[in-house]
Amino acid sequence: MTPERWQRARQILNEALEREPGERGRFLAEACSGDESLRQEVEALVMAHEQAGSFLDVPVVKAGRPHADVRLFAGTKLGLYEVGALIGAGGMGEVYQATDSRLGRSVAIKLLPAAFAQEAERIARFEREARVLASLSHPNIAAIYGLEESGGARFLVMELVPGEALSEKIKRGAIPIEEALRIAAQITEALEAAHEKGVVHRDLKPANIKVTPDGKVKVLDFGLAKVWDGAPQSDRVSISQPNSNVPWAWI
Repeated sequence: MTPERWQRARQILNEALEREPGERGRFLAEACSGDESLRQEVEALVMAHEQAGSFLDVPVVKAGRPHADVRLFAGTKLGLYEVGALIGAGGMGEVYQATDSRLGRSVAIKLLPAAFAQEAERIARFEREARVLASLSHPNIAAIYGLEESGGARFLVMELVPGEALSEKIKRGAIPIEEALRIAAQITEALEAAHEKGVVHRDLKPANIKVTPDGKVKVLDFGLAKVWDGAPQSDRVSISQPNSNVPWAWI
C-alpha cells in the first residue's frame, strides 16, 4: 500500500468508525467508489480496529521489527520477502501479497498477529495449519511453501491465488448453472482430498474459496481445520509438537 493510498484508507476508516456498524457497509461502498481492493483493505482495518482498539498512530516498524499492534506497510521486509498490499484479515492472521526476493515470485504471506505471539495455543494452531496444508497436495487447495519467522514475526508463505473470492462473485448475481456446477465439483474434489487425509475444514464459506480467471477453484484458509480421529492412522496428519531439534520453519 503506497503512502497516498494509506492516507486515503485511513481517512475512510476514520469516517467509517464514526458511523453505526449497520451503516458502514453502505458508506464504504460509496466512499471507495467501486475500488473493491480499497474497500477490502478498509474493511480489514475496521475489523482489526474493533478487535484491538486504535493503532493507527503507532509507527509501523520499530527497530527493524513489525510493531505488535499494526499491520505492515508495502515495502516492509520479512526475511526474504518484501511485503505488498494487504489482501485479507481474520481472527488468525493478516494476509499480504509479497515478493520472494530469492525466487522472484509473488506469494501470499499470512502473518500471525504479534498480540498472539506469546499465546501457546494460538502458536500451536498456526503451526498446525501449516502442517495440515503441507499434507494436502491438490490442485484445488492453495499450496503452502513454508512456515517461517523473521524479526519476531511468524508467518506462513503460501501460493498467491489470482482471481476473486466466490463471495464477491455471488454478490454480482446468480451464477449460470453450468458454471455453478463446475465450481461445486472442484470444491467437492478439494474436500474429498482433505477428508482422505482425515482433515475437516470447519470454516468452508464463499469468502474462503477463490475462483481464478480461468475458472479454477482454490479452497483457502485451513486455520480452523481439525484432524478427524476416525481417519486411518496411515493417512492421519500428525499434529504433535514439532521436534525441538528440527528447524520449525521446515516442519
